[in-house]
Amino acid sequence: MNNIKQFLLAIFIYLVLTFHDRVLASSTTTRDIIVPKISDWQITVVNGLITSETLFVHCKSKDDDLGEQNLHLGDRFSWNFGENMLHSTLFWCYLSKDDGHMNVKVFWDDVILFHRCGWEKCVWTAKTDGLYLWNSAIGEDLLLEKWETGW
Repeated sequence: MNNIKQFLLAIFIYLVLTFHDRVLASSTTTRDIIVPKISDWQITVVNGLITSETLFVHCKSKDDDLGEQNLHLGDRFSWNFGENMLHSTLFWCYLSKDDGHMNVKVFWDDVILFHRCGWEKCVWTAKTDGLYLWNSAIGEDLLLEKWETGW
């Protein structure tokens, strides 16, 4: 009987270590049952460029390409997902505007990021001088990344 318990535990550990993050649709998947989510998150990228430039956004994770977006002033691009049990969920975006670009992480396992995002929603706003994260703990935008010049 003890061997059966060890065998089942080994299978469970194998499944936990081999399944990858997936952006979640509105329904629960088999993966959600096998590898429970630590928490649900929403990431939003906003075009706050006062010059009315179009903001090009291309976000992805290791497993999910969220596609290319062209955001006009005030437009938002958002997605929802569940952080995995191994705390390895990572999303990054390439952003570009007329005279600048950047590659930036928009979600990673970091308690400071989680605190700033209120443990559920990270709102990133592209402005003329760089990319800002809304810090819900203090109620203001924080400049976290400056634009690189050129393409």
